[in-house]
Amino acid sequence: MKLWFKDLDDTYQDVLDRARVEKLLGILHDDHGESTPPRAAEVDWVMRKNALSSPDSMTLAECETAVHTYESYLKRRPEIERAFAEYDADGDDFLNRAELSQYIAFELNAGDAPNDKELDWLMARVDVGGVFSGASDGLIGRTEIMRAKDEWCLMPESIGRGGSFVNRHRAPAGDVQLVESDDDESEPKKGCCVVM
Repeated sequence: MKLWFKDLDDTYQDVLDRARVEKLLGILHDDHGESTPPRAAEVDWVMRKNALSSPDSMTLAECETAVHTYESYLKRRPEIERAFAEYDADGDDFLNRAELSQYIAFELNAGDAPNDKELDWLMARVDVGGVFSGASDGLIGRTEIMRAKDEWCLMPESIGRGGSFVNRHRAPAGDVQLVESDDDESEPKKGCCVVM
């Protein structure tokens, strides 16, 4: 990272402006075998999330954090693209409430749609703004969908779970255990797991 930063900091100001951050992200694309450069919205997202000292540039420390964040996004990007190809029915590059419900049902809940209480709880935690979406806009963008997946897996019992595939049980020590239901095992199940 320090070598990349030094190479890109051709103004010798110890910061990278947006154009240079875009080049930095392009290096990460090359490392991950991405054939396309970063989208403008992806660069904007990285700047919003990491450019804390100035909205127009990033320090070395901010770039290091940005690289970790963006690499995590790139690792999950194929999964994100597949989810949007399958569940973004209106093709607007967002998942609305109904589309999110379908995603949860078929990707995380063995076909059972989440109820309104579960969706309300989930939307309150994940509609925070992402690469393409704004905070509290009622739309789930490409970075928010992975947060939705993670939050769904951690939903408290008091909120519930729409489906019967995964039942949560408390072990004596307070650890959460996930137990599969006795449903037909002929089809592979989808869901989430918690590392104990």
